[in-house]
Amino acid sequence: MRFLLLVAVLAGILAAGQRPQVQPLAFDSGARAVGEVARALGGPGRGMLDPYPLGAKPLLWALRHAPPWLRRWVLELGMSQALGLPLRALATFDLDDFFTAYTARYPDRKYQAIVLGSPGGGVAHLAALLGAPLLPVCGLVGVRHRIDPDDMEGYLATGTEAARLLSPDGRFEVIVHYDPIHDRDLVRHAALLRVRLLSLPRAYREFIREHLAPGGTLILAEGTYPWPQVELAPGVWLQVGGLGGISPQEYLRDYPPPGEAVARRESEWGCPEPFSQDVCEFAAESGYQLRVLAAAHPSEFSELAYRAYRAAGARENMVLLDCFTSMDARFCLRTGVPPLHLPFHTRDAFEFARTFLEEHPARRVLLLLHPSYDPPPDMVPLSEWLEALGPGVEPLVDGRFWPQDPYAPFAAAEALAALEAELALPTPLSLSVEELP
Repeated sequence: MRFLLLVAVLAGILAAGQRPQVQPLAFDSGARAVGEVARALGGPGRGMLDPYPLGAKPLLWALRHAPPWLRRWVLELGMSQALGLPLRALATFDLDDFFTAYTARYPDRKYQAIVLGSPGGGVAHLAALLGAPLLPVCGLVGVRHRIDPDDMEGYLATGTEAARLLSPDGRFEVIVHYDPIHDRDLVRHAALLRVRLLSLPRAYREFIREHLAPGGTLILAEGTYPWPQVELAPGVWLQVGGLGGISPQEYLRDYPPPGEAVARRESEWGCPEPFSQDVCEFAAESGYQLRVLAAAHPSEFSELAYRAYRAAGARENMVLLDCFTSMDARFCLRTGVPPLHLPFHTRDAFEFARTFLEEHPARRVLLLLHPSYDPPPDMVPLSEWLEALGPGVEPLVDGRFWPQDPYAPFAAAEALAALEAELALPTPLSLSVEELP
């Protein structure tokens, strides 16, 4: 899990005095994917700015120009106060309430398709183009603590107690996700646990029955990308590291887990086999049409979304490279700019983008990378992206402050708004399930 948490001080002030609710972390890839699709379908939302308090803009602009030590101090203070929940809050966890946080974001109407399964930007872009709500298989929970980022024993102490309180009961599993390299600025302040469904929750079943149009289609996005995991208790697993330019073997060598690791579908991008099977059985029992989209790597969903955009009549010789949770699905629909989503800005994503654009060249390349306050060693510098993508690249980030830019989401949103005014189509793009390549 990799995301930038900013102005958490303000979020903590706004939440002061309120009873904590166990809801998916707003910065997680699953929650952001839902927010992007819901907004593209006409629901409320602020896109990339969703996770930020309304009054954060001037503070972030000021922090952008502040000395590095001050930016770091504000970030550390904010995360210590507002990242995640206290352990005691998990006693109120309810599985259906947790996933209702996703279904509640969509406009109340009938849809010709509904997408379930793996989250991520490629799946989100595809769902938005199909006009289909996305119901992810997972959501992230953060639990506060204060440890050294390399203290796996301390991290596991928090994570295992949190997993015990969440009480996986066969309907879902809990993955304690420890990535001291990509999430270094986060693991110090919170243990990150992914609640991952093993069957369709009541919230999803009711949403489908109420909102899938007669003759509509369920689409299962079945990501099968593997990663080693260690069983800590029944229904509780540990994953060390995650997708990027660092191999699983390197992670296991440097951070040996307490037990034998087995290959399972990756915490963030994978879709558990029991969930896939339950979706298939539910579709058959209910008489719904079902289409399964399998992907051995998240980038395959990105390629599929790009091809789907081209089939829908997207602009030629132009592409938007967006990254992780820095994305705007509504922008692509309204402008016809086809997206090629990058799971992150690490070396593997860089090579994927470069190879893809060699095969599908574009004269104009919009580059929207994701910021980072603790840049990992496998992160590719902005200068290398610009050199590799050639003279047609238009960065939507400011190299003067990159990658430790607290104002980056607001600057990117402003840049996309200006581009949308320039490139707006008379009618947003759309595609039917039957036209899906």
